[in-house]
Amino acid sequence: MRFLALSPIAAYALLAGVALAILLLHLLKMPPARVVIPSVLLWARIGRGRKRPPARRLLSLLLALGVGLSLALALTRPEIAAFGASAPRLALVLDNSPSMAARMSDGRSRWEHALEQARALLERSSAATEVRLLDTVGRLGLQGFVERDAAIAALGRVPAAAWGQARMPPASLLPGAQVHLFTDGVAQLAAPESAVVHAVFEPADNVAVTAFEVRPLAQDPTRYEALVQVLNASPGDRRVRLLITGGERFSIKQDLNLRAGESVNASFDVSDFEGGVLGAATVCATDAFALDDFAYAVIPPHRAKRVLLVSAGNPQLEDALRHVPGARLSVVTPERYRSAGSYEALVLDRFAPREPPAAGALLLAPPARAWLAGPSSVVAGPRITDWDENHAVAGGIAWGNLRLTRASVAPAVNTSEALVLTGGRAPGALVIAGKARARWVKVGFALQDSNFALQPDFPVFLGNALNWVTESTPVLVSGLGMVEVPLRGAQVRDGSGKSVPVSLTDQGVVFEAPRADVYTVSAPIPGEQVPGGQVSGEQVPGEQVPGGLVIAAQVLVVANVSNPDYALINRTRLADAAATPVAQTAPARAWNTEPWMLLLLFAGALLLVEWTAFTRRFTA
Repeated sequence: MRFLALSPIAAYALLAGVALAILLLHLLKMPPARVVIPSVLLWARIGRGRKRPPARRLLSLLLALGVGLSLALALTRPEIAAFGASAPRLALVLDNSPSMAARMSDGRSRWEHALEQARALLERSSAATEVRLLDTVGRLGLQGFVERDAAIAALGRVPAAAWGQARMPPASLLPGAQVHLFTDGVAQLAAPESAVVHAVFEPADNVAVTAFEVRPLAQDPTRYEALVQVLNASPGDRRVRLLITGGERFSIKQDLNLRAGESVNASFDVSDFEGGVLGAATVCATDAFALDDFAYAVIPPHRAKRVLLVSAGNPQLEDALRHVPGARLSVVTPERYRSAGSYEALVLDRFAPREPPAAGALLLAPPARAWLAGPSSVVAGPRITDWDENHAVAGGIAWGNLRLTRASVAPAVNTSEALVLTGGRAPGALVIAGKARARWVKVGFALQDSNFALQPDFPVFLGNALNWVTESTPVLVSGLGMVEVPLRGAQVRDGSGKSVPVSLTDQGVVFEAPRADVYTVSAPIPGEQVPGGQVSGEQVPGEQVPGGLVIAAQVLVVANVSNPDYALINRTRLADAAATPVAQTAPARAWNTEPWMLLLLFAGALLLVEWTAFTRRFTA
């Protein structure tokens, strides 16, 4: 016997105290009443014939002990093997991988069915059972074994996961426990051979957007096309409507007839969309899995860029810029330059203004300026040793073919990043990217001092640089899950404008993207509000907010379902198994009523027996 309400020592002490109290009460005798009578002869004779038999006193004592001890035992809530289960250790492993969110024929998800079966299993087990709750994605914070009732209460707090890799918990977390796994079988979990598997699988329809990309046309960057991949992961053929929408008016619709398991690729001209967030969605009347129905992309403004070339004369550079797709070129001499004006980008050939321009700038062999990357030194015949292939400006360029007669080499400072590096006697940065009032790219050599203008990659470099310096809001593409953005003190909002919780890191913030959406990450900086949205003399994009804060930087995070396997919600090892009835796997109990309830009923029955015996004068 185990005592659930009190410790064994306290329970036995309570029982002993109750038994002793009842025994002492039965040993007490009431003082005789004194009555004056003329003679005691008659009453003495009656008294000799009315002595109470010992059996009646013993029966009265036993009934009192039975009632008192039954009530005391009920207070301790005992667990008795004769009436219930043997109180084993249970380990419940809940598969909360994304496929468990699929709806079943009754409208509830596989996850809801798994929780229901787990709760039924616990309710049928002994109250003294020690339970450990675990999940396959690692979201549950409950540690160690707990009592059954605490585990039942914690079931409602087990979170379902929209992302993450499902894994079976290690055996070290399941010492001496009977393992029960609740799963749909889609995640390939290596369950122990002794584990009881509860199947919550039922085939479900699912039509998914497995890929969505928007890119400019190579021959005309002012025109964009959207590439969409749609998968029918349903058991049968389905008719699907594909929607591509953006802004308030742009919309494309196309109906698709897809066979079971068929995937199609489609492309659409979306040049008429002025720019912003573009979404792709699949619509199917029987779709039971919403996680992969949507995908998003961001299209930058794609009208022709107005580019100003400031040069004393450079026919090769001017001709190359005129052939950059999507660029409308104007040319002025350094003497006639006043400001960036209405131009989106500047190309400064052996020239740089003393104050940073408001437009993005590509500078070739500029003179030293305070807003550029610090001091530099002229080196004869520098040799390129490394470059950043992942950067939008330097990537895809054969820098190893570049030959230089001389160049200015500068160290990269905290406000800039080195894109192309040189070695030898004077190592340093040859091409540097940074930001002042707007982005800039500094090239440490003039075209006349290199063979760069003769390289086939030169127009590509010009296009990359102009696109990068005119990019208004950086876009980060990510899968679902935790996303880190290097913006200190940033705030995050989802596509509906709702605030998203963030965690601070050494470099910026981390937040969770649980579904496909476009998240806006904005970093405020302290400063004095001045007209025009300026802080310390620099033009800052964004809006002013209370408290002397101005939005200084902004990043758009496009989070989509990056793994197409998420759509395969019917690829299960349990395809031939129906949902497992709990009665087949739960330990059977000889009596479903808790022992303390039986003890209360027994105490009540004894009270009735004692009252009947007393009224019939069978007890004293």
